[in-house]
Amino acid sequence: MSAGAPAPGRPRVGWVVDVQRDFMEPPARGGRLYVRDLFRPDDPGAERARPAIARLVRWMRAHCQAVVYTGDWHALGDREIDAVAPDATRGTYPPHCMGLSDDLAERLGAALIPEVDPGPSALVLGRDATPDEARAAAGAAAAGRPVFVQKREFSVFEGNAGADAFVAELAARLGDGGAAPEFVVGGVAADVCVRQAVDGLLDRGHAVAVVRDATWGLGLTPLGSLLDGWAARGARVTTVDALEAGAAGAGA
Repeated sequence: MSAGAPAPGRPRVGWVVDVQRDFMEPPARGGRLYVRDLFRPDDPGAERARPAIARLVRWMRAHCQAVVYTGDWHALGDREIDAVAPDATRGTYPPHCMGLSDDLAERLGAALIPEVDPGPSALVLGRDATPDEARAAAGAAAAGRPVFVQKREFSVFEGNAGADAFVAELAARLGDGGAAPEFVVGGVAADVCVRQAVDGLLDRGHAVAVVRDATWGLGLTPLGSLLDGWAARGARVTTVDALEAGAAGAGA
């Protein structure tokens, strides 16, 4: 089977991780926590992956039964926010994606970049969502409505109270009477929030495909090591080209 094709008949969930302005735009354009290799001054950063991420989201909208966006949605008191002495190696960062700030300019940093933003049609699952709210959002996602899942932590499963219920319900609805869905994952940062998403989905027994050219990291863990580890756990590693070629070959 080609790298671009899931098992025949398997539904797909597009899972877009944290493609927000603060992460995707360099500081000169307002990004408060631009994703780039922290240990390489010459690293071009997430802008290099931006075209591939935009292509991936277009592919998801055409070929996935559901498309889900996650995003940091912070307040100053959140565990990973340290405005005084942030240290990425210890899991703390300067204020970023401050969706709960009173400052409009700070809130704008939490917005998805225009190329992937689903617009006002998206249903927002707040970070304090109840299980019932999460299951209702999953029903909307399974019916084709984009869903934006807010989170207070790197991991959506730790950072959104309803995330487990949301994912379980979405998988159940899409897999009802057939193959369980595959979660196709791209976004940033590869070695932080993408890592938490992929590991969290695998931990819960879901099929996962990681799109290697639609991500960028902070240099905390080499991308190759991450991909090898996920492949060893059963994840499928693919590219945007392979996904597009697989869809075309299947006549989708």
